[in-house]
Amino acid sequence: MSMYGAGASKAGVNTADTAYFDLHPTGTTTRIKIFQIIVGIAVAPTTAPVFYLARTTAAGTVTSSLAGQAIDPADPTSVAVLNFAWSVAPTFTAANKIAVGGLGVTAGGAWVWTFPDDAPLTITNAAASGIAVVNANAAGATVGTFAASLLWRE
Repeated sequence: MSMYGAGASKAGVNTADTAYFDLHPTGTTTRIKIFQIIVGIAVAPTTAPVFYLARTTAAGTVTSSLAGQAIDPADPTSVAVLNFAWSVAPTFTAANKIAVGGLGVTAGGAWVWTFPDDAPLTITNAAASGIAVVNANAAGATVGTFAASLLWRE
């Protein structure tokens, strides 16, 4: 399996349980195996963020995304994209959290989720499936700026 990565930055929002990033396959032939997700604070928000991972059931209407970048440039083009802006947000159930991690309000802080080689976080090979990074605790006068990066195999 080939390894891919993608990273993006975006401004926060003032609405709790909003997807900030999500990884989606662009087709239905390949299962995506996630090994690492990092979320960091580039510009401090007013309220300490609490991020969680949730499975999506619809990709939404994407307006900004980045295709997976091959770690080995000889590998084929990735079938997954990292989405980070939508005109219609992806659909997920906030109560169905896979993993949760909180941060302080200090720029430079980061949270890392690591999944071992023998038990990666898997996205099924259905077009609507994905994994969203969601902020459960978005509020306050200063929304901050956040960055995320993901590593996965296809």
